[in-house]
Amino acid sequence: MINHHLRCRDLITLATLVVLAVVAGCGPGGAEAGEFVLVRNGKPAATIVTATAATDAAIFGAQDLQLHVQKISGATLPIKNDGEKVEGPRVFVGPSAATAQLGLNESQFQDQEYLIRFLDNDIVLIGKEQGTSYAVHDFLERFCNVRWYGPGDSQMVFPKTATLVVEPREVRRRPAFAWRSMFPWTQFTMGRELYNQPSDADLNLFWRRLRVGGEAYACNHSLEGYYDRFWKQNPKCPEVFVAAHPDWFAQGYSESELEGSGGQPPQLCYSNQGLLDQVVVDARKFFDGQGAAIGAEAAGRYFAMVPMDRGGRSGWCKCPACQTQIDQQRLTENSFDSNGSASDYWFAFVNKVARELARTHPDKYISTLAYAGYSYSPRNVRLEPNISVQMCLHTRNYWAPGMEHDELRWYRDWVGREKGRPMYVWLYHCLPELQNVDGPAYRCFPGFHAHAVSRQFKMFARDGIRGAFIEGVSDQVDAYVTVKLLDDPSLDVDALLDEFFTRYYGPAAEPMKRFYLRVEEIYGDSANYPEEVQQNLKQDFFQSEAIAWKYLGTEARMAKLGALMDEATRLAVGDVEKQRVDLFRKAVWDHMVEGRKQYLAKQPGNR
Repeated sequence: MINHHLRCRDLITLATLVVLAVVAGCGPGGAEAGEFVLVRNGKPAATIVTATAATDAAIFGAQDLQLHVQKISGATLPIKNDGEKVEGPRVFVGPSAATAQLGLNESQFQDQEYLIRFLDNDIVLIGKEQGTSYAVHDFLERFCNVRWYGPGDSQMVFPKTATLVVEPREVRRRPAFAWRSMFPWTQFTMGRELYNQPSDADLNLFWRRLRVGGEAYACNHSLEGYYDRFWKQNPKCPEVFVAAHPDWFAQGYSESELEGSGGQPPQLCYSNQGLLDQVVVDARKFFDGQGAAIGAEAAGRYFAMVPMDRGGRSGWCKCPACQTQIDQQRLTENSFDSNGSASDYWFAFVNKVARELARTHPDKYISTLAYAGYSYSPRNVRLEPNISVQMCLHTRNYWAPGMEHDELRWYRDWVGREKGRPMYVWLYHCLPELQNVDGPAYRCFPGFHAHAVSRQFKMFARDGIRGAFIEGVSDQVDAYVTVKLLDDPSLDVDALLDEFFTRYYGPAAEPMKRFYLRVEEIYGDSANYPEEVQQNLKQDFFQSEAIAWKYLGTEARMAKLGALMDEATRLAVGDVEKQRVDLFRKAVWDHMVEGRKQYLAKQPGNR
C-alpha cells in the first residue's frame, strides 16, 4: 500500500500556494543572493535540459514549462538534450545522464513521487514516470504563481514580468491519493458554459496540468460484453461472438419481462460454474497481454469484475442456487437503492474468481464495486486478499440526512473490516444535474459543496482510501477544489476559495464569492428541504423541480442572489474579468432564473 501520510514539509500550505514569482534585486533586472533567475529583462537566463531519449512525461513537462515561462515573461527558454553543450543555468526536466551524475534517477522514487531541487546553478525537476510532469506543474504553481482554473488560456492566471526570479526551496512529495480520475460530464450546460465551451484536447490538458490520473486502475460494469460474446451474435460486432451459453445468463424471466431489453436477461447467473471458468480465463488472458482481444475492463494490476448496472433491489438470476444467496432481510430493512441484499451472493462469486487468479497471477487483483444491492460488506464471505473494493457514494446528496447516515455507516464498516486492502471510492458529483426524478428534465438548483468535499476528502485520507473516481464535476469552483484536494486533502478549503475568487474575478471577487457561499449554504442545509427529507431516514432522496424552486430557490433568496450578481457585473472592470463574470451569469444565474420561471409557469393559476 502507498503511504498516504506525507511529511509536514511536503504538504502544500497556503503559504506555499502564494509563492513568489518576483522581480527582485540589486538594480534593474537583478536578483538577490540565493534566488534563481529564469528570465532577465525579457531574455532567457536558463536552458531547459532533457535526456537525449526523453520520456513522454519529460517531453511534455519541458514543453509546458517553456510555454508558461514564455506567457509570463515573453522569453522562450531553449530546450536542449544532455548530449548538447549548455552554458549557464540549467533546468533539468526528467531523468537523464546529467541527473544521474548528480546522483538522481527514477529508481530513488516511489510511484508518482517527484522532486524539485535547487543546486548552485541548476534546478532539477524529476520524478518516477508521470512524476516528472507533476514536478514541472507543481514548480509552475509554487514558484511561478501559475494557476489553471479551467481549460484554455482564458481561464489561466499568471503574473506578467520581464524578469522571472524564483526563491529556492526543496519539495519532495507525491499526490495523497494514488488514483485521481475525473469524468466531468461537460454536456451539462452549467459546466460546459463555465468552461467556455472547451475542446476535448483543452479539457484533457487541464486535467493533466492539475495532476489528474495516477496509477493504472479500472473498475466499472465490465460484464456487458458477455451478451455479444455468449448470448447471441450482434450484427454490429459479429466478430466478437464465441458461442451461445444461455445457461450463463439469469434464469426465470418470462418473455414479457424481457420485452423491453430485446430478450436479454438483466444479469448473468453468478452460481454457474461455466461462467466462473470463463471470467477466470479472461482475467488470465488480460494479465498475459491479451486484454484487447477480450475487451476487458482492466488496467495495470487490476481486472474489473462488476455485474450489469441493474440489480439494486431486483434483476438477479432466479434459479434456486442464486436465490438462496439473496438476503431478504437486507432487502426489506430500508428502501435505499444501496443495500446489502446481494452482497454475500456477489462477493462469493468474486472470491471464487480471485482464488483461481491467485494460483497463476499472485500479484494481480480483481477490482469490484460496492454498489446498489451489493453496497454493504458481506455478512458470511471473507474476501480474498487479491480483491480491491470501490465504494459508490452519493456524497453530493448528503443534504438528505438518511442517505448520509446510511452510506457513512456502511462505508465505515468496509474501511473498519478491510484495513490494508486497496479501497477506492466512486463519488456521484453528477447530482443534481443528472437526476430528474419527477418527470421531464428541469433546470436544477446548483449543488455547490466545496466545504463538504473538503471534509469528505480529509476523512478518505485518514481512512487510507487509495483513490477516487469523480463522476460529473459540473461547476468550475467545485472542480478546482476537488482536484486540488485529490492531490492534497490537507489544504485549507477557505484559502483555496479565497485564492480562486480573488485571482479569477479580480475586483468582482467579493460578490462572486458571497454568491457561491450562499448557494452552497442553501443547497447543503437539510432544514431547507421538505419535511419528509428531514424525517424519513430510510429512503433515497434526490433533487426534484419542486425541491429546487419551491424549497431552495425561493423568491426572497433569488432576489438577494440577483443583487450579488448585479454587484459583480458592476465591479468587473477589465475585459478578462468581465468575460468571466459574464460566463458565470449565463451558465449559472440565467440557468437559475429560467429554472424558477419554468417551475412557476407550471403551477396552478399560472398555466
